[in-house]
Amino acid sequence: MMSPTATLSALGLLVKGCLRREILGAPIHALWKHILLPTAGVWFVSFLNTGAPAQGGWPMLAVAGAVWLLFANSVNYGGMMLWHERWLLRHAGIPEGLLLAAAALVPIGLFGVHLSLIHLALLASSFPRGGTPVETVLAGGIAAAAGLGAGILAARLSGFWHNFAFVLPKLLLASLVLTPVFYRLSALDGLKDAWALANPLSVATELARAGISFQTDALPRYAISIACAWSGAILCWGLFTLRVPSTSFAEEHM
Repeated sequence: MMSPTATLSALGLLVKGCLRREILGAPIHALWKHILLPTAGVWFVSFLNTGAPAQGGWPMLAVAGAVWLLFANSVNYGGMMLWHERWLLRHAGIPEGLLLAAAALVPIGLFGVHLSLIHLALLASSFPRGGTPVETVLAGGIAAAAGLGAGILAARLSGFWHNFAFVLPKLLLASLVLTPVFYRLSALDGLKDAWALANPLSVATELARAGISFQTDALPRYAISIACAWSGAILCWGLFTLRVPSTSFAEEHM
């Protein structure tokens, strides 16, 4: 069993590796992509849309976008890092849970930054606030779990099909279109309940919206439980594939 000091040291090294691989390698690009661009977007729409009704106001779009960004960052900076560092699982001193925590810290940290930007803008607006942080935390858990699992599977597919790395951004863009970020779940009419049960990100976005306002679309019965089960299954499937030998494993870590 690892001591607390050794655990923190290993966690710090894993997080540093993730930051160096994805963010510190291009700090200006990361600053623009993860901080400046979301800040500009949130403040622009908040000042542009100050008189919008609460049901379609800018915070409902911004918080849903933050949840989707958590999912996308969990794929790119979480699951991909887990796959790249899977050789660490061969060392008994580094438990699987520690590696998972290190992979989740960067996407969740960015999610916290994005939520902070939204709350700062809310303080300067008259948008009616309500709900509880519990919904936002649950939404983040669903998006992060699904993203981490999907990222591992995407990285494994890249080992079999090298061009998949070029297809992945298009698939993430498709997931943005299929997730009710720029529209409300109720806009799907008869498909609303079925899509909420099939797409856990749909439930996550509505939960996040409920965390800042009482005026959200009602979810079908058991939708939250099913979304948690879906995202948990995706994550477990991804973690299982970390243990499955791959053709490139020996070549990467000779």
